[in-house]
Order: sequence, then structure tokens, then C-alpha cells
Amino acid sequence: MIEHAEIIPLPAVDWGAGDLRNVTVLKITTPDGITGLGSAYTGVDQVRDALALCQQDPLALHSSAADTTVAMSAIDIALWDVRGKEEGLPVSELLGGRQRERVLAYATVDLPMTAAKAGDEFEQVLRSIVAQGFRAIKLCIEGFGRRDNSLSGKEWDRREARLLAFARQIVGEDVQLMLDVYGSDADWTADYDWACETAKVLEAHSYLWFEEPLAPRAFDEFVRLTRSANVTIAGAEDFILLEDFENLANLEAVDILQPDCTRVGGLTQMQAIRRLANKKGLHVIPHGWNTAVGLAADLQFQATVTDDKYCMVEFWPDRTITDLLQNKPFELDDDGRITVPTGPGLGVALNDDFLAKGFR
Repeated sequence: MIEHAEIIPLPAVDWGAGDLRNVTVLKITTPDGITGLGSAYTGVDQVRDALALCQQDPLALHSSAADTTVAMSAIDIALWDVRGKEEGLPVSELLGGRQRERVLAYATVDLPMTAAKAGDEFEQVLRSIVAQGFRAIKLCIEGFGRRDNSLSGKEWDRREARLLAFARQIVGEDVQLMLDVYGSDADWTADYDWACETAKVLEAHSYLWFEEPLAPRAFDEFVRLTRSANVTIAGAEDFILLEDFENLANLEAVDILQPDCTRVGGLTQMQAIRRLANKKGLHVIPHGWNTAVGLAADLQFQATVTDDKYCMVEFWPDRTITDLLQNKPFELDDDGRITVPTGPGLGVALNDDFLAKGFR
């Protein structure tokens, strides 16, 4: 099925605190000359090994251990791209039928912890994101929930609450706001009580969701928080295997599952995760710190969703995303939405000139 494969390393993605993660794009060609693009949150060697394994045993594509599953994501996405081109249909039609032509994009923004004073760096950064056309923004505030002894507990409560209110004041009521506190980080120590109090502040200021408020495997606390909070709880971006998402869905530990198609095994596994979520009335919003090809796959995946409230993709206009593909397919419209490509497969093609210049 795969006659030729080209594996393209992209600049590593910085997850903070020196955690650099490799990302690759895969281009496969079938014996009939049809090409398919995929992407994985791993390195070239891992994708090469996955290709060799898949050629020996096609069943390994969706039945591997976690590390191999991440690499298999690129192959799976590329095969969906090929299938769409073979059938002359966008991948969204193959995934169940396109329900929309545009998908809301949200920006994930790193912000400094400030005293919430008018004109400070926090405000300047946030206003710059709104000026770029985003109508949904996920806040990642430096040190949020990671308290030291410089302030008392009550003082930290007030400082964090002021910043959350300040953000709402800056963007107004027409921009969706979410908060991500990176509870999956190794240094995360905030507890259930802190998460409950923070959820109340988020509810008061109409935040759409609260992401990773607890350590990933604090399942019992996640269940309690999701049941008690009046703000939507999101998580699971760190999980890879379908069995972990099944466990979370069965527990109803979160309201929103956030699998990454470039890590969980591609679009086939994304569909399986959505089926698990649907059985429990949960939502799926893709985690999207990946690549232009990953974003193209996310758009096709989300184009099948009928519910407008939680139909989003994560997008950051870095050049490795905006310029990697021909014709800049991810421009925001006046509503902060991206038009889903309409061509067969993923509907996108690599920008060879940008690649030839070494991402410059």
C-alpha cells in the first residue's frame, strides 16, 4: 500500500521548562502515485520504525504500545488522506459526513502573572491576541496554582481571582475564555480544594472550561470536581492509549476529552474516542499543539460535529503551521473561524518552497 515514504523533521515544540518534543511530518506515496500526509508528535527514527512494523504487520497500526502508537499516528492520518483522494472526498465525509464549513479556532496564550493593572504586560499580550482575530482564547498564566511563600493562601486566592476577572474585562463578553493550569506537569501540587475554589471564580466570569486542574491520574478527584463544578472540566491531553480514554469516559471524570490526533494513533483512534465520549454524553475537542498537518486533520474531524458550543480547534499562528502548507489554508475569518479545506483527503499540500528554505 505504501511504495515510498518521506519523513520530514520539524522544529521541536517547546512545552516549557526545557521540555522540547520532536514533531515530524510524513508523506507517503502509493503504487498508484497517490500521496498522503500525516504527522506525529515524535522523532524521525520512531516514525521510520513504525513504518517498518506496519509493513510487516498491518494490524500493528492500531494495536501497539504507547510509544509506537504515537508514531503510528502519522501513518494513520496519511492513509486517511490517501483514501479521501482515492474516493474524491474530504476526510470529513469519510468520518461520518461534514456538518459545517467553518470551525472556531482558539489560541493558547502564555501570560505573565501580574498584579492586574491597566496597561500591564498581561493586558498587552491578551489584547494583541484579540487583535489577531481570535474569538476564543485559552489562558496559560505563569505560576498559576503554583504558590510559594511570598504570599499567604488568601492573598494568592485574591491575586489569581483578580487576573481571571481582569482577563474577562479586557476581552469583553464576546470572546470565549478558557483556563489551562497544566496539571499534568511534574511540579503540579495544587489540590482538589484549590480546584473547586478556582472553578467558582471561572464560573463567575463565564469561562468556557477549566483544563487540567488536577494531576492526570487523580481519577477520583476529577470525578468529584466534574460533578460539583458549574464550569466545564477538560483534560486527558497526556493520554495515548484508547483504554485510558475509555476509563475516563466510563468514570465521567471530565466533561471534555482532549486527545491529540498526532499522538493517540491518528484519526481512526480519534473516532473511537469520540464514540466512547458520545456514549457518556461527553465532548471531544482535539488537543492541537502539533503541526499544520495535524491541524488539517483536526479541522476535518471537527467538521463532523453538530454541536456548535464545543466545536473548536486549537491553533497558534507560528510559521511552521501557517507557512508549511500551500495557499495558507488557516486564515481566520471575521468570526475567528477557519474554513475547512474542501479538496479530497485532508485538502492540503506541502509548501515545498518553505521546506527548501529550512522553515525560514
